[in-house]
Amino acid sequence: MAACVLAALAACSRGPAPVTEEIHVFGSTTQIEIRGAEPAKARAAIAELSALLTRREGEWHAWMPSDVTRINAAFAAGQSAPAPASVIDLVERSKPLSEASDGLFDPAVGGLVAAWGFHTSTYPVLTPAPTEETLEQWRAQRPGIADVQVRGDRMQSSNPRVQLDFGAIAEGAAAESAMALLARHGIEHALVSLGGDVMALGDGDGQPWQVALRDPFGGVLGGVALQDGEALFSTGNYSKFRDSPSGARWSHILDPRTGHPARGAAAVVVLHTDPLRADTGATALFVAGPAGFERLARRMGLACALMVTEENEMLVTAAMASRLELLRDPVPLGQPLDLGPDCVVP
Repeated sequence: MAACVLAALAACSRGPAPVTEEIHVFGSTTQIEIRGAEPAKARAAIAELSALLTRREGEWHAWMPSDVTRINAAFAAGQSAPAPASVIDLVERSKPLSEASDGLFDPAVGGLVAAWGFHTSTYPVLTPAPTEETLEQWRAQRPGIADVQVRGDRMQSSNPRVQLDFGAIAEGAAAESAMALLARHGIEHALVSLGGDVMALGDGDGQPWQVALRDPFGGVLGGVALQDGEALFSTGNYSKFRDSPSGARWSHILDPRTGHPARGAAAVVVLHTDPLRADTGATALFVAGPAGFERLARRMGLACALMVTEENEMLVTAAMASRLELLRDPVPLGQPLDLGPDCVVP
């Protein structure tokens, strides 16, 4: 659906032709579309953005050699380690977001992610699942991002089980940096999609940017029109998963309370002007599941949120419902939740 809309807009594009590029980073494809800018200016911005994202991948990668893997090795050995400014920034900004999510978003659980075999780019995961004894040991010393201390340019952890994995915040941070970089280059209209998570700058030839929503049961669920400065982040069980012994799909999103893959949700979508809150909020809501959807959406200020459950039921906020154009209708779980008329709660 989104491809058709963008093709139609291109036919009546104002000014220079759109400039598009794909960058392979963070284990997926980042797509950039710039409109209304001279090609030379657009290409210079894209080149700098590509270099920035590549540098961030080298700093943040959770299992390939990176600053994060070096820091994690130091934590496991009970040592401190020097850290680049971007990693320190992610740690410091993760702490209040983790607290707001009641710990359902926590980038200190990389060891658990590795135990389930999700430190990979190949899906579905076929390696054996961790034993219950392994999970019990992890729960007994459950690490948290609050265990990490920053002193100057060095980091240390009071819990050697802390293993950083910024998978639930990295794309939000990268989107934020991308928007700032494009603005510095004088780009006024762009759409950046990092592995399917999208942030908008300006508009698409005088109209809101049209973005499709992936259906966890296949195809396209619907679409959302994005305004300037809005981010749309989603997560689900449709791409990164492993099969349970019974044949059920276990998502890569893990519940830090139990150590097991989160169950109940099939997909979550969050729209917000803060891409870090959108990114981490989507993960936290997925872990919270249908029973915790309303409470956590209120607590994190996520007035534009949608959940499709494993039973094809839908929970949605009123502000999100007003922005959606659904191509099919999951079974509603009650009326849309009134968390305010706008997507950003004061």
